Amino acid sequence: MISGILELLRYEVTSIGGTPITPQSFIIFALIIIFTFIASKWIRKILARSLKKRNLDKGQRHPILMLTHYIIIVLGIYIAFNFIGVPLTGLLAAAGIIGIVLGFGLQSITSNMISGILLMGEGSVRVGDVVEIGDKYGEVTDTGIRATTVKSFDNLSTIIPNQEFFTKPFTNYSYKESNIRITVPIGVAYGSDIDKVKKILIDIANNNDKVLKKPEPIVFFTSFGDSALNFELKCWIGSPILRKRTLTELNYEINKRFDEENISIPFPQRDVWMRGED
Repeated sequence: MISGILELLRYEVTSIGGTPITPQSFIIFALIIIFTFIASKWIRKILARSLKKRNLDKGQRHPILMLTHYIIIVLGIYIAFNFIGVPLTGLLAAAGIIGIVLGFGLQSITSNMISGILLMGEGSVRVGDVVEIGDKYGEVTDTGIRATTVKSFDNLSTIIPNQEFFTKPFTNYSYKESNIRITVPIGVAYGSDIDKVKKILIDIANNNDKVLKKPEPIVFFTSFGDSALNFELKCWIGSPILRKRTLTELNYEINKRFDEENISIPFPQRDVWMRGED
């Protein structure tokens, strides 16, 4: 019986480049691939601990760990083919011919994969970054080899092909620093006390717990509008995630304080002169 099993394991199912492929070859190949994934998991776990001790945040660790994973998998596949005696030169030649035949159909996939590797290497898009690309705005939750996942603050996840980050301009609010400056435009009626307006706006910004004390908030008198004196309150916050919430809180408080201080926020008006008959 044992001899029969051994004979079955050595039965030639097919051949690649002159090398016979048997059930035994399949089993050895599968075991090496399984071991490769297990090894990748343990190596990445050890590497993650080392990177964390070096004070690298999650966004910085993720691309390094993903690149390590892909490198280990490629090496594992290479070793598996060599171990069962399959010549990779012939295999690569066959893959090249198939690639030419299917090139046009796989062009988009290949482009996204290359873009994904470049993104990981550059670190221009990392897990935890807040990005805006097209009409999509949210936090990066995953950077894969083919696509990047961006979760909006309404908890909706969008899968964006990596190529989009190379062919379209996008804003990464977390690329260098998490601190960003926000602008609150405001118009007041002609005749308002502009020194008082400035004082109130600065006071509102300083009393908001999301606004940073350094750099200090600043008010610009930007223009004489058709119906209003136009100002801009500019202040810094610690995270782009707080942008809309802070703007809302500041606008609520500005409306409340201006109402208490009898400072009017005007709306566009037009004077119409009726010319009488001579």
